[in-house]
Amino acid sequence: MDSRIEEKYIPALRFNFLTRYYDFLVANFLQERKWKSFFVQSFMNKSPHNILDVGCGTATLSILIKQQYPQALVTGIDGDEHILNIAARKIRENNLKIELVKGYSYKLPYPDNHFDVVSSSLMLHHLSQEDKHRTIQEVFRVLKPGGEFNIADWGKPDSRIVRLLFYIVQFLDGFKTTRDNVKGLIPEYLKENRFSHVNELKRYPTLLGSISIYQAIKS
Repeated sequence: MDSRIEEKYIPALRFNFLTRYYDFLVANFLQERKWKSFFVQSFMNKSPHNILDVGCGTATLSILIKQQYPQALVTGIDGDEHILNIAARKIRENNLKIELVKGYSYKLPYPDNHFDVVSSSLMLHHLSQEDKHRTIQEVFRVLKPGGEFNIADWGKPDSRIVRLLFYIVQFLDGFKTTRDNVKGLIPEYLKENRFSHVNELKRYPTLLGSISIYQAIKS
């Protein structure tokens, strides 16, 4: 691994030893089933052929996508080899065919205009502002014209209480990288990087903050 990437890479819960607890925490504290169900059904393209799940983590979302769109070729990419091992086990247990690739969102190993849909769940807030922009630019590049970028990530808190709760997430994932989410800047970053029809489809309150579902189109 490139030393610069390795130095700044943030695992799912900041510390590698916590990775094994990721699925339990997301399922029990973030109402995962509720918003991920909405997420996978919100794709505008109801018969996508090629889908990329960026920052796939333990592949919970990749699995739901494959179950919702069984005809699609689904690929999950993540920079954490440990978490990819967990993902591979879960995919085998569900008897599904999903390709897993070790790689980084800001340097996607795919050609231009390749995917119908790109998804991302609770990943962007791990990135620096620079790498958020680089990731959005890479997603734009690999999407086909008319393709869509669907995002589920921390959004602007709805209240002071939600803001206080979100400090727990910031402690785990870093104050610097999550600052853009707290300010609700993800839609602006999408627009700045040539995406159109940028919308927040829904917002879900959780015990640790508000999760926003965003959608943007490559015109």
